[in-house]
Amino acid sequence: MRARWAARALYGTVAAVLLGACGSDDSGRLAGAVRTPPLVVDTVALPQLAADGTRQVAPLRADADELLLVNFGYTFCPDVCPTTMSDLSVALSDLSDERAERVTVAMITVDPERDTDEVLVNYLGHFFDDAIAVRPDDPAQLESAGQVFGAQWDIADHEPGEQYYEVSHTAITYVVDDTGTVVVEWPFGFTIESMTSDLNALLKET
Repeated sequence: MRARWAARALYGTVAAVLLGACGSDDSGRLAGAVRTPPLVVDTVALPQLAADGTRQVAPLRADADELLLVNFGYTFCPDVCPTTMSDLSVALSDLSDERAERVTVAMITVDPERDTDEVLVNYLGHFFDDAIAVRPDDPAQLESAGQVFGAQWDIADHEPGEQYYEVSHTAITYVVDDTGTVVVEWPFGFTIESMTSDLNALLKET
């Protein structure tokens, strides 16, 4: 119970900051939060593992005319992360096949100690066919990426090799376009229908 409370407490703090800097799209086109000026993350390049096991360091931006849904989390998360991944999976399934193929999900683990490459890839495989598992080898690299996105997390003190410890983290999904710009952000609990609506609007535009 403490782990769940911690995650939600941190989310609430971050959400307050997020809402102070963002608003819904002025045109009413997007349901999620849109920053002014927009958040640009094209400087972030991290080790990415594809579903087929290939690994490469690449920028966290979508391919041309596509979208990348970026989420900071961890596989041992009891509720927030699996709920988010499930909701994203359903939202993608509600798109047309052509549009769904233009959206990729990337999960950046904030708990690389427990989330080995294999664990992270297998976890995402429960929700998606071709998600990208992001597991930085260097803690400073992970911290730098979090600062660019404005993501936060806290890992409770624990002994090396311990399997049960608390992790709290930002619960936001960042929708990144092919220029490395975050075009909209979805907080935890954002409805599946609104996710699908935002994706359709953005994919139609591109």
